[in-house]
Amino acid sequence: MPAMQQLYRFGPTPEHSARHLFVFLHGSGASARSMIPAAFKFQARFPSAALIVPSGFARYDSDVESQQWYSSRGLNDDNRLARVAAILPRIEQLVRREQTNYDVPRERTVLIGYSQGGTVALESVKAFPALAGAVVAYAARFARLPRTGTRIAARIHLVHGGYDSVVSRVHAERAARVLAGLHVPVTLDVIEDLGHALTNEAICRGSLRLLQGIYEGRRATLH
Repeated sequence: MPAMQQLYRFGPTPEHSARHLFVFLHGSGASARSMIPAAFKFQARFPSAALIVPSGFARYDSDVESQQWYSSRGLNDDNRLARVAAILPRIEQLVRREQTNYDVPRERTVLIGYSQGGTVALESVKAFPALAGAVVAYAARFARLPRTGTRIAARIHLVHGGYDSVVSRVHAERAARVLAGLHVPVTLDVIEDLGHALTNEAICRGSLRLLQGIYEGRRATLH
């Protein structure tokens, strides 16, 4: 069932104009509000970032307060990619609209997703290579691992719990190996004592990797 789309926008701190655009994608059965604390923690490290925090496109079962990006009912490896692919054009439209609103280019756009939202972020840059410059994916997996020859123009930062029983760390480890084989800049942090959760430690680890990736990218362009 379609859900009423909520979208929260938080501009950069008053002394900054928007230099980065961060789009936060929540997990299944949650809401846009659930990602706001993580969004503010990222903005503390990136004060010039504009934050976009949308809610999922579908209602989560009969719960009017919770959303998901695509149905998780009966979800399996055979139908996961089709369900994600069906909503990716709406994700692209949302991101491009906000890039225009804040006059921020692809290179400084970051998709930050948790669980199902992380899958959406990963599949978005696989489907639309010119959509974002980086992804930070927490407790997430690709719907289908990229195949040989796939072009991904974003840096990928994976953060996963070592004890995640919902999305096994194996998915992140495989993704890191495949992305490295495709020469995609990728980092993988496994937090050993963490389950399927988005903790302060995980958020800080992801934002640090993003910051490091941005500085490495800048150094690569200086000759």
